[in-house]
Amino acid sequence: MPSTAETTYQLIFENAPIGIVHFNSDGILTACNEQFIAILGSSRENLIGLNMLNLPDKKVADSVQMALMGKKGYYKGHYESITSGKVTPVKVTFAPIEAEDGEIDGGVGLVEDISEQVSLNRSLTKFRLGIDRSSNPVYITDQDGYIQYANPAFEKQYGYSADEVIGKTPRILKSGEQSDAFYESFWDRILSGVSAEGEIVNRTKKGDLVTVHYSTNPIIDDDGHHIGYISIQDNITSRVEMENKIRRSLKEKNVMLAEIHHRVKNNLAIVSGLLELETHDRDDKQTIEFIRKSQTRIKSMAIVHEKMYQSNNLSNVNLNEYVEELTETIRINWLNNSGDVTFDLSIGDVDININQAIPLSLIIHELITNAIKHAFGFRQQGRVSVSINEASGCITLSVSDNGDNVPPDFDVENSQKLGLTLVRILTKQLNGDLTCNTEGGLSYQLSFEKKNTKGPSGNL
Repeated sequence: MPSTAETTYQLIFENAPIGIVHFNSDGILTACNEQFIAILGSSRENLIGLNMLNLPDKKVADSVQMALMGKKGYYKGHYESITSGKVTPVKVTFAPIEAEDGEIDGGVGLVEDISEQVSLNRSLTKFRLGIDRSSNPVYITDQDGYIQYANPAFEKQYGYSADEVIGKTPRILKSGEQSDAFYESFWDRILSGVSAEGEIVNRTKKGDLVTVHYSTNPIIDDDGHHIGYISIQDNITSRVEMENKIRRSLKEKNVMLAEIHHRVKNNLAIVSGLLELETHDRDDKQTIEFIRKSQTRIKSMAIVHEKMYQSNNLSNVNLNEYVEELTETIRINWLNNSGDVTFDLSIGDVDININQAIPLSLIIHELITNAIKHAFGFRQQGRVSVSINEASGCITLSVSDNGDNVPPDFDVENSQKLGLTLVRILTKQLNGDLTCNTEGGLSYQLSFEKKNTKGPSGNL
């Protein structure tokens, strides 16, 4: 019966996770286990009796010869089986077996299939080469946040060598520009297994500040454990500086534009003042009335510029605020602030470009003052209704009165009155449609497409 030692050896031989092969002093393969057969993709019948010293792969044969000479032989590489043609990456150790008299009585080979290791190494090599050659700074930490790897782009950007940062935490890049709350939020995210992404200001070895866009991701193994973190960065310092420069320039331009609107408003006020001086030397009621109307026309435009420089938006005018102030100005200048004519306003929250606001302001002025002048006569009671709304990019203005002084032959299209002529011209400038209804008073409706036009507002 075989001894316990022999039985144990046989169990190990047959059930070992690596291939085991035995050869005699002549290099003849005398025994092999199932794992060895599987690695070579052959059969026991084809392998037993094979002379391993005559193998076509000279490196394998030389390693067997080393074992028969009493030394260990090694082989690592892609081995092609002569019995099956299968090519397998293997790592082999050949060891001699000594007889009791000290002579070499053959040897044993331990064969390990390293296909997965080779595949993994190949993937890791590609990964490493990709990161090494990346123009983006990259560093990898362990699960405790200590840097284990930094690529050449990281070294170039921050001035640290890889040896200087390995074993340290990313705190060596801390600039002091971010609050503690920022870092608490950052670690809360990645510790929960979620990527953290954003912008951060870091400090180089020389002390220079660098703004980067970062993406830090947890590295999680197959068991769900955090084994490290990888951070990929993009230097956006130049872009941020350019954005800040543009913001400063835009702020300066806004200040300048607000000042221009303010000065235009003041210049219009000067013109209105000069016209006021003209009334002191005039006794003609018609001339004075013309001057007053010109003054309120000027005021209607001045209010537009006033609203522009008082607003944070230097390109649009809010019609709700504008019409309220315009009607109050008309009340003061045309009605001496009396309450005989009331204004019924229904103005939506509509913003309009200045190049449309100017002609629209003059149209509103003309239609309201015409109603005051012709529908009621001065100081007669009445109501003027003004509504403005916007729908689907179209703005509709309605100005109506409840007066009863409309001539039976009134025709807005053919009227030679200066005010209505001006309204028609301004309507064309807006590419709008103007309609008129004389039932129950006089009602005008103007519709035009809202446009964010740029450049000069056109000539009247």
